[in-house]
Amino acid sequence: MSNLALIQPQRVDFDTTQGTDWLDGLPMIGTPGFAGSLAGSGNVGNGSLTVPGVAPGAALGAHVAAVTAIGGGLTYICVTDPSGTVTAQGVAGVPLYAGGITLLLTPGAIPFAIGDSFAIGVVPQAIDITGLRFDLDARASVGAATIALQASSGGANPAIANGGALGTIAMVVTRAAMARLPVKSEGYAYGITATDPATGLAVPAFYGLIHHTAVPAQIGQGA
Repeated sequence: MSNLALIQPQRVDFDTTQGTDWLDGLPMIGTPGFAGSLAGSGNVGNGSLTVPGVAPGAALGAHVAAVTAIGGGLTYICVTDPSGTVTAQGVAGVPLYAGGITLLLTPGAIPFAIGDSFAIGVVPQAIDITGLRFDLDARASVGAATIALQASSGGANPAIANGGALGTIAMVVTRAAMARLPVKSEGYAYGITATDPATGLAVPAFYGLIHHTAVPAQIGQGA
């Protein structure tokens, strides 16, 4: 079974020209994964934090679990995401689901104190896209039916390279194809879909604008 369902669309804009080949790598296709945790330097308690799982929707960056109160034999904790938004509140010793992260704060021999905290790193981890076909469809405008440029990772001469386990794809469109594309510095609306050949199911992987000029000197000049 492929990892098609894990792919989330990303926006990427490109600058291309009629006089050069289009050789561009796209950002990694990934899913949030646990990168590690770090105890606050001023922590009093010597307990530990474990992260059994990270869901695809978890925000990338540093989440923080902090002790906010102690009472009745319980240690209360609050979790915030990288933007500072509270995603969960709970108690130490009980698993907690917070914004896509499942975590467990376990007390140690020295009790936690109010203000003790742990940072939880969430970073993208590559999705294995081996076997998936990627197809680019560029239109004259966002709502236009007219196709201006197409490229695919399938066929005998693929114009999109599939990086497999690295979770990356790259454009390898020849200069001859780019020369036939009319200049349009304001951009062609494009989308790249990922398709599982075994099922025929397809999802959006990338979208954005292709800003196309005659020569590299015109890039970014509205020519």
